[in-house]
Amino acid sequence: MRKVLPNSGLEKIFAELEQAKLNLDSNRSAYQKAHLQTQEARQSFNNLVARLERDCNGISPLASDPQRVQDALLSVIKLKNQAQSLLTQLAGLINTREESQRAREAQAHAAIDERNTAQLYERIRYQALQAQAEEEELRRIAEFSDAEELSERLQTLRVHNETLTTNLKEAQADFIRADERVNNTANQLTEIEERLQQAQFERGEKQAHFLDLLAAYPVEDLVAAQLLMEEGKHVSAAQRLLGGALREGDIPARKEQLEGAYRDAYNALSRTFNREQPILLEYGPNLDDQGLVLFLNENKSKAVELLELLSERIEMQKMLLNQEETRLFEDFLLHEIAEAIRTSIFEAEEWVQQINKVLSGLPMIGEHYSLQWKPPAEYDLAKLGSHLAQHYKLLRKPTQALTLEETETLMHAFRQEIDSVRLRQQENADMNFMDALEQVFDYREWFHFDVLVTPIGGQRQRLTDRVAGTRSGAEQLFALYVPLFAALGALYRSAAPGAPKLLALDEAFDKVSIANTQRIIEFLVSQDFQWIMTGPQISGTGAKIPACARYLMIHEKGSPIATASASFWSDNQSL
Repeated sequence: MRKVLPNSGLEKIFAELEQAKLNLDSNRSAYQKAHLQTQEARQSFNNLVARLERDCNGISPLASDPQRVQDALLSVIKLKNQAQSLLTQLAGLINTREESQRAREAQAHAAIDERNTAQLYERIRYQALQAQAEEEELRRIAEFSDAEELSERLQTLRVHNETLTTNLKEAQADFIRADERVNNTANQLTEIEERLQQAQFERGEKQAHFLDLLAAYPVEDLVAAQLLMEEGKHVSAAQRLLGGALREGDIPARKEQLEGAYRDAYNALSRTFNREQPILLEYGPNLDDQGLVLFLNENKSKAVELLELLSERIEMQKMLLNQEETRLFEDFLLHEIAEAIRTSIFEAEEWVQQINKVLSGLPMIGEHYSLQWKPPAEYDLAKLGSHLAQHYKLLRKPTQALTLEETETLMHAFRQEIDSVRLRQQENADMNFMDALEQVFDYREWFHFDVLVTPIGGQRQRLTDRVAGTRSGAEQLFALYVPLFAALGALYRSAAPGAPKLLALDEAFDKVSIANTQRIIEFLVSQDFQWIMTGPQISGTGAKIPACARYLMIHEKGSPIATASASFWSDNQSL
């Protein structure tokens, strides 16, 4: 046995196993160290992400503006592309993590193989010790047994030794394969960890760029995605912009769709930029290849920043404009326009009183007529001048007698009227602003006339269409003449001094008695009218008529000639 054991190679194999065990322990230590470094790098990455999220500042959404929405369209498409790229990177990161998991599983299998090899080594060692014990037993037996029995025992031991040798070779081969798997797993783990670090670094850069693009155009959808990014829900933010999760097979088609939409949006943006560039020339607009508009003359501001700056300037101009409008309302509208309207209203009311005074002394067809000038029960606020007309009572007061509250009420009404005129001018560019203002300040549109009829000994009533329909022909005719002559007199009041107040009537006062005709003519005289009339019963004479020329037309039937017979009336006598 002493000769068999050295020649069997067990001692050499045992030494190799010892050396393999040392190498395995060294590799395990190196793996643990690399694993610890990976955990430290991951912890550092998580700390950096948390710090980045804390340092992010929210940006308030912009006001609805067609230009801003159009500018934000390109950014949304670009953000979708960035989100798609981020999803691809995340998918690669997931694959890398899966490979790392498989490497860890292979390492675990290698550790199991190592434990099996150690157990096999212990079993072989046990068998070697057992062989030594058997050798001792053989020696002891040899002292009491014959050679043949020893030969049989030796043959059995040789077979057993060959079996042990075969098992040892198999164990050695398994150990070599396990060691190779451990080395390959360690190399793969190192490579996978490097790829993981690179993917995590690229993911951080893309997430930061993605967040910058979201903050550059803070419209409603992008602000919602930005909030998800700040909460660490990067995939949810990307899926929100893409309209949901994408399957692997849908990515190429969606990418092509987004690229087409990007080209269309960029072309539209370029056309809009070229069209609006002359208007924004003073701000130095510049459009880069990425579709980002910068304004060079405003410290390279983005569109959002320029909008905020212009909003501040507009508010300042509005404040200055309000101050100028206040001075305009106080100095011009309240003092001059309002005073002119007040004077005109008083003159109109005085004229109505004069007309009624004359009509009260001229009973016609047994009735007295009078006019009433009053505002309507309700004003149509869609009509120009209606806001101001509601406060006509304040316009009757002198400017100095207005309280602060009444002044503010009139100023608000003036602003409403001017805003209405501006709005209509925007809707209709051909509208003349000054003509519209004249319509606003035309106080005559604020009132209407009612004709009142009082029978002698009867009750006064307002002349309506229903009431007029129940009257005789002459009564209806007088109901027409009175407001007609009153309106004509009001029109001539605005004429230049010395202008004739001329009217012409054909078949005047037909079917009206001579007495009533005379009263109407006296009414026209009281209003300083001059007239040309034709009619069978018009004489033009009377104590209250200063002068009149009358032509009697004589015509024989069938003759083409008519002869005029003239007569004149002046100073209470015929000429």
